[in-house]
Amino acid sequence: MVQALSILICGAGQIAHRFDTPTSDGVFTHVKGYVQHGGFRVAAIIDGDVERAKEAAQTWNIPHYGACLDDVRDMQFDGISICTPDHTHGQYLRDVQAFAPKFVFCEKPLSTGASSASIDEASELVELYKQYGVHFAVNYSRRWLAEFQDLSKQAQSGALGKVVSARIKYYKGFLHNASHFLDLLQMLTSPEAVSGGIVQSISDYTPDDPTLSLATRMKSGIAGGGTFACMIEGYDSRQMSPLELEIIFENTSVKLEELSGAFLTIAKLRENSVYAGFHEFSERETSRINASSAMTSAIAALYNVAQHGTPLASTGASALETLRLCTRMQSFSML
Repeated sequence: MVQALSILICGAGQIAHRFDTPTSDGVFTHVKGYVQHGGFRVAAIIDGDVERAKEAAQTWNIPHYGACLDDVRDMQFDGISICTPDHTHGQYLRDVQAFAPKFVFCEKPLSTGASSASIDEASELVELYKQYGVHFAVNYSRRWLAEFQDLSKQAQSGALGKVVSARIKYYKGFLHNASHFLDLLQMLTSPEAVSGGIVQSISDYTPDDPTLSLATRMKSGIAGGGTFACMIEGYDSRQMSPLELEIIFENTSVKLEELSGAFLTIAKLRENSVYAGFHEFSERETSRINASSAMTSAIAALYNVAQHGTPLASTGASALETLRLCTRMQSFSML
């Protein structure tokens, strides 16, 4: 019998365990993902608020809890999840190396702040993990889903045609939330932000991560290149919370909407049946994505990388490219 892999959870907030309960449907958190898989044993959880760590330990029958890494320094872990506030990710990614785990699974983003220093820090971390031979996964959750992996293959092969335009709606922090959709845009179109401007900045998250609205000119990295317009609309989370990404290709429209669940609509360009010479995305197919499957797939991938070295769909390297894209856009002037 294969021994279960030992896991440390850093952070005891929503994405660590609170979005789930032991009896609820679905899997939306790190703790429940490991518990449900069966090949892992969550051995310890830490949080700066030790009472939160204690609560999580009691809820999920985790044998050890503490306030910081020093409280579990004498333990050994095969894997470590970092579910702490965004601005602490860099330090935790450095500190957990002392445990020599097989893998580390970190929430996004890799770094905060719109500066070259953020890129330098993230680049250093990616190189550090490569040097130590530790598998480095980042939870840009949609990369774990088969639907988007298949779309990426089609887009990158040129089957969907050149990119015509893209549009994103989001709330609560450019790096915290918009980066999810920019990562997906990166996955499908390999873009470069050529020019643009910031239209509006809203403070509904943290001081160093405002919610930005931008108009951007992108250069596509697929289907022979070309430029396209990318419009990013940031909304105040205290008023509303839309999450959408739409990418228009030459012959296909791809739209992701998150409305009490996730819906993916693929539409094909067809000639208007009434007005000859006009074309529209009239052939549509909408499917509901099981949001729970993202975390389930991520945890399964971590087990496979730890046991067999199977490549990961979302890594420190791919997250670094998304951070580069975000930082470039954050550097644009206010219009």
